[in-house]
Parts: sequence; C-alpha cells; structure tokens
Amino acid sequence: MNNKRWYDIDPVVSSAVAKWENAQEDVQTICAEYIIDKLKDIDFKMSLEEQYNYIMRRWYDKNIKVSHAMEYLRHSPENLRRELALDILEYIEQQEKLAETKD
Repeated sequence: MNNKRWYDIDPVVSSAVAKWENAQEDVQTICAEYIIDKLKDIDFKMSLEEQYNYIMRRWYDKNIKVSHAMEYLRHSPENLRRELALDILEYIEQQEKLAETKD
C-alpha cells in the first residue's frame, strides 16, 4: 500500500513544501498569499468548508493563510501546482541568500 502524501507524488512539489515548512513564518505567509492570489487570477474556485473537519495537527495548520494555500495547491491542476512549487522554491532560496548576506 502506498501512503504518499499528495504533495510527495511530484518531487518538485514535495521539495517546495519541505522548504516552505522550514521557512520563517513571514516567508510561509508570503508564499501562501502568492498561491492564493495566483489561483484567484485564474478564477480557481474551491470550498474550504470541509478543510476543518479534523484536529489541526499538520505543520501548516498553525497559520490559517498557509493552511488555505495548501488546500488550494492540493486541488489545483497538476501543471499549475508544479509551476507554483517552482516559484515557491525560487522565492525561498532568494530569501535564504538575503538572510546569509545579512549575517
């Protein structure tokens, strides 16, 4: 039986989610806002009502905006999910480089 999480199916998405999880909270929120805005731009519609029928135990449940963005990402078309993952990776890597130059 295969128990992969939805974002582990695509290695690019998996890598982006791992980086996103380990990013600073403000960076996590900016990435979430980006995903939500990008999907709103394509008129992506999804109900988030069913999302909260569980105990909040995942890393991204601590921030409502990040939680919403993860659900949007999960339900987005595969090609767009991958594109967003690449954008997240690029943004987080830029933020890491900026942080290194400040130290």
